Amino acid sequence: GKTDRERFVALAFCRADLLLELDGDYNIAFAAGVTPVLGATPETLLGSSFLDFVGDEHKTYARDLLTGGGRNGRLEDVVLDLKSTAGKRIPVVFSGYRMPDFEDHYFLALKVEPVRKTHVPAEDLIEDEWSGVLERESFTRAAVERIQDYDRTGARGQLTFVRLDNVKSLTETLGASEKRNLMTAVGSILKTHSLGGSTAGQLDAENFAYVHGGDVDPEDVNMKVEEAAQQLLGDKAAEFGARSSTLDADGAGLSEDQVARALVHTMQQFCTGKARLPVEKLSDALDDMMQDTVETVRFIKETTERCDFDLVFMPICDLRLGRVHHFEALSRFRDQTRAKTTFQIITLAEQLGLIVDFDFAVVRQVMDILGHMAKRGPLPPVAVNLSSLSLAQPQFVQRLIQVLESRRDMNRRVMFELTESAEAEDLETLNKVIQEIRSRGFEFCLDDFGAGSASFDYLNALDVDVVKFDGPVVRRACASDKGRDMLSSMAKMCSSAGVHTVAEMVEDQDAANKLFYCGIDYGQGWHFGKPSPDPFTFADRFIGAD
Repeated sequence: GKTDRERFVALAFCRADLLLELDGDYNIAFAAGVTPVLGATPETLLGSSFLDFVGDEHKTYARDLLTGGGRNGRLEDVVLDLKSTAGKRIPVVFSGYRMPDFEDHYFLALKVEPVRKTHVPAEDLIEDEWSGVLERESFTRAAVERIQDYDRTGARGQLTFVRLDNVKSLTETLGASEKRNLMTAVGSILKTHSLGGSTAGQLDAENFAYVHGGDVDPEDVNMKVEEAAQQLLGDKAAEFGARSSTLDADGAGLSEDQVARALVHTMQQFCTGKARLPVEKLSDALDDMMQDTVETVRFIKETTERCDFDLVFMPICDLRLGRVHHFEALSRFRDQTRAKTTFQIITLAEQLGLIVDFDFAVVRQVMDILGHMAKRGPLPPVAVNLSSLSLAQPQFVQRLIQVLESRRDMNRRVMFELTESAEAEDLETLNKVIQEIRSRGFEFCLDDFGAGSASFDYLNALDVDVVKFDGPVVRRACASDKGRDMLSSMAKMCSSAGVHTVAEMVEDQDAANKLFYCGIDYGQGWHFGKPSPDPFTFADRFIGAD
């Protein structure tokens, strides 16, 4: 039969919000999409009848179209009303064809008709505390709106990405006030030259972006950034520099969602360190993204089948003593030529339903490595990440339980950490799976615990041993009294429930002290050590090692 890879390639020739394969009875045999168009994630659509998602007034029409498409080969830009799982009307344009080579299955590409979403209120946008420009997610939202608004005036905006050379090594030598002054100056210059004076963003520690008109010269902006650094830091800034890449922000003819996806894809490409962007226009990024997705799908499958990845171990330490309490196992792909980071590849694997096999491969790999390391001496437990999407698959759970039953010797050496908890829809069923794992002696941790109400719902619904507070919560706790009070309250709540707490992104002793006084038990971050392929690198900090 045809492989999933070939099937995906067949689908990928269409630009769409949702890609579907239907069998001869119009049931969904395959689904892929970046966003849950029908109010459900693609993997939950499998086995459903496509006609169940067609508006009542269009069901007969849709059936006739598919039958006709089966006889004539192709369907071209058909307008149809679908309905979401919540009954919401969704106008779409779809194209497709029926392929004899794939058991006469239908291949459909659905594109939601462009609908202008509501204005993004300024108060909903979050600025970076030091640079004063928008944080990455807020920048994406604001940039999409500004690009489309600017297009409607008949003008053509531009999108420029800026990389600050050697800024990481430079800031390691600076005091807190010098770092703040530098970032504030950079942010101020970029904001001044951006549309509306407010469409600039910080993508990570060294990469920025801003949307601007055609009258702005990015090279001139780079010079102003470098001059500001020289004025503030003198000789310390000798190796500091600003480089940029610019592309046309052509949002006309694209839906808001398409502009957002193109923008996110381009940001990812730039932040991986590419010398130049692979496209010259934002609209071209969609085609580049589709081709990149096809190649990444093949890479994920081949990597999983061959276990062609490495594992590194990041220490999670007692905040008071600095002793290693446990490790987190992190995957590292061996193909260093790829543009995408490990995080981006795994995120795509989750979106396309490919994470299940990868998660299982990591579990087996960790247990094998720990088995080989046993002769070197005692080792603190190792946490293995499991996606909530994997734990929602009964077949995966069955395979996992079989492994845990056969490897009872690992229940004090391996623990599990739930990722992508926000994607979990059935918390009651998820909790039953977690208890199946815990009942066999394996501890369980809830990752990405934040300040939002959803996190409290998860803590209430899921019985776990440990929760890990995410970066934004930790940063706020280290930056303000309000943030510290918030984290202290959450830590106390967890402690009362018998749940231990971990804070991620602990970068220095000052942060470790603040988090300790908030009542957090353990910390993870470069202050305690970078990930290492050999966990015994940290043996001098194992409990009992004196």
